[in-house]
Amino acid sequence: MKNLVLIATFFMLATTLFGQTEKPDSIFTKNGKVLTGKVKEIGTSEVKYIQPQMNTDVVYAIDKNEVDRIVFANGQVQKFDTEWGTIEENSAELFQIQKKNALKIDFLSIAANTLTVTYERCLKPGRSVEFSGGIIGIGVALEEENASGVLFRGGYKFAKNPDFYLREMRYSHILKGAYVKLEFDFASYAVTGQQAFFDEEKRYNNTKWALLMVPGKQWVFDDSFLIDIYCGIGLGDNSLEDLDLTYPYGFATLGENFPLAFSFGVRMGLLLK
Repeated sequence: MKNLVLIATFFMLATTLFGQTEKPDSIFTKNGKVLTGKVKEIGTSEVKYIQPQMNTDVVYAIDKNEVDRIVFANGQVQKFDTEWGTIEENSAELFQIQKKNALKIDFLSIAANTLTVTYERCLKPGRSVEFSGGIIGIGVALEEENASGVLFRGGYKFAKNPDFYLREMRYSHILKGAYVKLEFDFASYAVTGQQAFFDEEKRYNNTKWALLMVPGKQWVFDDSFLIDIYCGIGLGDNSLEDLDLTYPYGFATLGENFPLAFSFGVRMGLLLK
């Protein structure tokens, strides 16, 4: 009698375990189909499963965007409400929730005796405008130069489209990434110096301008802090018709014989709503 009870108990346990292992997971798609099998992996962009009744070595995959829910063999249900959508849809969504304004200080310009503050506003994903104002004479410079003046910049930025997390093709931040900017620079200042090597030092007034193409890259951290590195080249001139005197305040020009202009810098700043 005891043996019969043990056999019956073993049979019932074996039947139960067999039934559980054979019961499949069910993947319900958004178009109404039901896929059965054993879910092996839920990745960032795909759901992978096998169909043991066919071949356990073959792994099938379905785009995560196409999955509505998964009903596992144990009865648990996992729903998929988030849809990544297109790059444009995702970037538009982030445009609504991320900070779109930034205030930056150019630390390299301080080494050229110019305190420059830049304001950037994102108009839409991949497009921004920037305006800078600077005071020449605040920073690190030779005391005998006694420079004083102002600097203005304005530009339109084309960011690389997109700067994204690779698998979901989603923007990491609307202000982050490589860019090219079309920029107009203007500076007017007075400085003590020598226009030629044998000239006596005297007070010069200089006005200069530049139209630059400025490639750069900007990093954003935690939607609150950024670093911006840039280097520009283009056309420019100054009223001295010669090289800038000593420090290239704001940007450098070579004079009418070589009407070229250059700029470079490293900005750090904070993001604003």
